[in-house]
Amino acid sequence: MGPSCCGGDGEVGTKRAKLSSDASAGAGSEDHLSALHDDILVLILRHLGTLAAARTSVLSRRWRGVWALLPELHFVFSSDPNQIGPAIQAHEAAIRCLFVGTRDAGPESVAAWLPIAARRLYGSLFFQNLKREGSAQEGDDEEGPGQRGAFELPCLERATNVSLHLGFLGLAVPPAGVFARLTELCLDRVRLYGPGDLGDAVSWPRCPCLQKLTVRDARGLDNLAIHSDSLRQVELTDLQGLRQLNIVAPALEELKVTHCFFSNRSQPVASITAPQLATLAWMDPYDPSSVHLGEMKRLRLLRPFFFIVYGPDSFPYNQSCLSLLRRFKVIECLTLALAYLWDIDDYHYMMEDMTMLPDITILQLNVLANGHAFGASAFHVLRMCSSIEKLMLSFVPPAEVQAQTTCPLGCICGEHQNWETEHLLLNRLKEVKVTRMRGSEHEVTFVKQLFNWATSLEKMRVVFDESVTESVAKELSQVLQSFARPEIRMEIRTYMEDMLKKMMCVPED
Repeated sequence: MGPSCCGGDGEVGTKRAKLSSDASAGAGSEDHLSALHDDILVLILRHLGTLAAARTSVLSRRWRGVWALLPELHFVFSSDPNQIGPAIQAHEAAIRCLFVGTRDAGPESVAAWLPIAARRLYGSLFFQNLKREGSAQEGDDEEGPGQRGAFELPCLERATNVSLHLGFLGLAVPPAGVFARLTELCLDRVRLYGPGDLGDAVSWPRCPCLQKLTVRDARGLDNLAIHSDSLRQVELTDLQGLRQLNIVAPALEELKVTHCFFSNRSQPVASITAPQLATLAWMDPYDPSSVHLGEMKRLRLLRPFFFIVYGPDSFPYNQSCLSLLRRFKVIECLTLALAYLWDIDDYHYMMEDMTMLPDITILQLNVLANGHAFGASAFHVLRMCSSIEKLMLSFVPPAEVQAQTTCPLGCICGEHQNWETEHLLLNRLKEVKVTRMRGSEHEVTFVKQLFNWATSLEKMRVVFDESVTESVAKELSQVLQSFARPEIRMEIRTYMEDMLKKMMCVPED
């Protein structure tokens, strides 16, 4: 794994010489496997689990220390966690990658092996603690970290990548020490508490090389202040209880803040200083009087909170979306989500509140229709950004399997259908990509209208939803092809075909 492992080369060379000497002592045997070069034996052992590889030491003197040359250690979920510490202790070479998987481990179990690993690790650490069925639930916020206990994160001085998925174990951040080589840190499902402060630990000078920070499903983090000259990506998701966020990062290029302020009834407070920021996803309440974004002259992609099409008067989250949209005059790419609740009969049509959009070139429009007629709301958006050159339309599937596929008879979503006869000219639109299409009447009607509006359209790609059968996909393909003009290049894929192309890294035209 690159230069991070170079520190162990001298140790490995010394051990190889010793192992070769042991091999010559038993040269009279017919054990051809043991006669192989150390490098070959290490390659063989890498296909075993680490504990199984360690057990080969009992085969003969020749095998006694071969497993200790392994550059990567993997302790899978079936391993006895009590064996992890002794196995790492017995391993003498530099560890380039350490993976530990446990089930419902307690903090004392982690504390038994993690400090040992910290002294041997020269690369990546991946730790995943899965919750057993019937154990404490992940959303059990009444149980604080002090009640369950916690382990302290040692200063991983030579680690380059640390990813901890803790199943809501308590984690104590060290109050001092330097993570000198750490470039990526991911904390997932974690309960944080003192004496250390997470913001201080990931800031300069304690984390001088950190480029990517991800914190998801965190508890116990009410104030996060980060000052870093190296950070380029920050993703914060579901930080329950967060009250204040402060980021000063001159090199930051991508910031995603999602569902971090929802649990607080108080006004969100944030200050972001990131003059190089290119991507901003702020999926949270936004009030310009308390959330200060600073100068972002290089911003090219914006994603605000979703917009509820039918809702109560003065819906606060819609106002957050609109306030953020007004904050920027020109954006190259805008990601906008329109959401329909299942039961909308007692709500008002909210699209008239959206009176302007930034000047954009690319629109990513995500529609969660829940079976409702969505054409009017999507038309409203397109009418305000008629100079776009590329449209990516995604039909978001309902979160619940049993969600409605068609709205009830007489639903108010049918009251705004004059959009089909209104004039709209998208004469700069060259490319359209439609994803997760299931073939409902509303979807087909809207896609047909796109062909009429986009007079200069050159290419359309359609990817069907995974629920679409092969026979339905064939029928839909014929319908869509009938809408296209001869000069339009059509590309239609099933969900599986699209996934295979992505897995094979086939570049898009």
